Amino acid sequence: MAHDVNQSEKDIAAQVRSALVARISSERYELWISPETHWQWNEGTLTLTFESEFACQLVRRMLGKELASVLYTVVGPHAELKLEVCEVKAVTPLPQITSKVPMPKSDDPATLKFPIPAMTQESTGRESTGRDFWGRFISGDCNQLAWTTANMVVSEPGRMTPVLLHGPCGVGKTHLISAIAQQLRSHCRMRRVVHMTSEQFTNDFTEAIKGGGLPMFRRKYRDVEALIIDDVHFLIGKKATLGEFKHTVDNLLRMGKQVILTADRSLNDLQALGSDVVGRLRGGLVSPLMPIDEKTRSALLQRDIDEASIKIPAEVVKQISGRTVGDGRVLQGIVKRLIAVASQAKQGLSWEQCWNSVYDLVQATQPVVRLCDIERVVCEVFGLAPTSLQSSSKTRTIAQPRMLAMFLARKYTPAAYKEIGDYFGNRRHSTVISAERTVEEWLRDNTSLGDERGLTVRDAIRHVESHLQVG
Repeated sequence: MAHDVNQSEKDIAAQVRSALVARISSERYELWISPETHWQWNEGTLTLTFESEFACQLVRRMLGKELASVLYTVVGPHAELKLEVCEVKAVTPLPQITSKVPMPKSDDPATLKFPIPAMTQESTGRESTGRDFWGRFISGDCNQLAWTTANMVVSEPGRMTPVLLHGPCGVGKTHLISAIAQQLRSHCRMRRVVHMTSEQFTNDFTEAIKGGGLPMFRRKYRDVEALIIDDVHFLIGKKATLGEFKHTVDNLLRMGKQVILTADRSLNDLQALGSDVVGRLRGGLVSPLMPIDEKTRSALLQRDIDEASIKIPAEVVKQISGRTVGDGRVLQGIVKRLIAVASQAKQGLSWEQCWNSVYDLVQATQPVVRLCDIERVVCEVFGLAPTSLQSSSKTRTIAQPRMLAMFLARKYTPAAYKEIGDYFGNRRHSTVISAERTVEEWLRDNTSLGDERGLTVRDAIRHVESHLQVG
């Protein structure tokens, strides 16, 4: 009989733990509750015993309400929840902290029931939203290197480390690292994959310092199989956090663990992180994500439109994607607008209906590009002096970038041929026409620039467009 009681107690503790994982996601559970935490159900009380006061207080603050709500759902209103610290041998023993978390009332929205799956040792590999990030990621010319990097990381974790994925907002960095985290958990069977933002890392570090819980903090971030941090540029200017971050990354790299970071700027623009951090990133794999190109935009729009069951001709989708910018968030806004319009239409939407419904969104996001902007960015990409393109020089190292600048000026500014020719060294309008046709031929033939970097004309234009936030 005693055996039956003990088994029942274990079942209740396991059910509560399973329900908590289902509610907050396995990622968040593993982040705040360590494997050393002891769960015990005895005579109507669920007791969680932690190895340190810091860990106990952290769970009470971050998960107290969720724990109470889950316990109410699984057991009922008469259950009691205790969070306490185990006694440890030390010169001055830590006092036992027992904190009771009040149970929610029956009419509390937090007591809504949710499914309680069986507890498994393997993570589902999905975020709390249940979305399949890996399957939904659409690769194209704009993100091919980053997508290849992701596949290499998943196929052989720890080989390519550290990894830095960088690019402007809305190009899919967060989506891609969420997909990698999914695959590391589900495909690679990794249990300790920490995936969070730099702001969360900073907040955890600050709380650890205030609460005297640095050992717990370091165990949480260094005893992992993969560390994935989003928006690492957020750490710039935070000297103490940067120091702890550097030591954490060093520790993981020494053990051959996978480290993946994202930033909204290139590695050269992250010098404020410090030479130590930047040096370590240079020794890893740096992969850019460019603004989403037209072909990929079209695929993204078509996928979301199909999922929403909206009837829009493929040609209309292509036209809309050709007029938008390479920002995934803008595309999401366009799809939501189309869904709203389609709900009022009895038949499929026409081009006029679609364009009239999203015109203001598209126009509001179009960047204003000036001739001086194109000149500045082209000179930066090719490493030229600021006034080189306006000079009389006809050397290949100057002439090629100048023709590219003229081509981009025609594509992204309203300037006429004569105005462009005047700006780039008082050249005739026929020179600009010739430059435009030459660059178009280079693009058709995928011509190389012939410099030491081995860039093609298409690569160079993509770099310039990325800096201009167009394309």
